[in-house]
Amino acid sequence: MKKSKIGLLILLATVQAFAQNKTITATQSSPSEPMTSEPIAGIILPILFIIFLVFMIISLIKYFLEYRLKNKLIDKGMAEQLSAYLLNKNDEEQKNEVIKLAILFCGIGIGFIMTYLTTPIHIHSLAIMAFSIGLSYLAYFFYLRS
Repeated sequence: MKKSKIGLLILLATVQAFAQNKTITATQSSPSEPMTSEPIAGIILPILFIIFLVFMIISLIKYFLEYRLKNKLIDKGMAEQLSAYLLNKNDEEQKNEVIKLAILFCGIGIGFIMTYLTTPIHIHSLAIMAFSIGLSYLAYFFYLRS
């Protein structure tokens, strides 16, 4: 019974996601002509918001589970310093992780700007984004080597 309800819910969600507003404006002569597409911000911003929301939920779950594990280790008699050492990263690793994310997001931003400036958006836009993300990881690699 649950599987059928979940299947119906997924089917309705996909129908809702692919639903289109088929109104005919004064500039269109027939409904078969394609309507102008939404701006790219109308597509990318909701996707980025969902990604950010999922990342925040995963981070909160991770911190909550690490806290529970640390408390259980302390309750079993392990020293607090040892449990903190096992669970926490040192300051250098945290700094490197923050710098990695900053370099990656800057590369993604530069890729979006280059994609916006080289319209229309086609397969070359994906190549630009892949190239900018690759350069971001290369910059992070060189940062780690120095």
